[in-house]
Amino acid sequence: MQEIEKKLIKIGFQGVRQKGSHVIFSNGRDAFPVPKHGSNNISPGVERQLLKILAMTRDEFSNIK
Repeated sequence: MQEIEKKLIKIGFQGVRQKGSHVIFSNGRDAFPVPKHGSNNISPGVERQLLKILAMTRDEFSNIK
């Protein structure tokens, strides 16, 4: 499991379905696709989109243990 997936689970998201190489995470209000391409890194654009949905800064998200 990628680090980003673990952090999403800790803040209340859960994997609701998978389509191809993307897992869709949802918290009941927002949904977000997380790519699973064998790399632990996500692109800067995907990271910006995620942070916008979560209304968090990069530092806040990276401090989730």
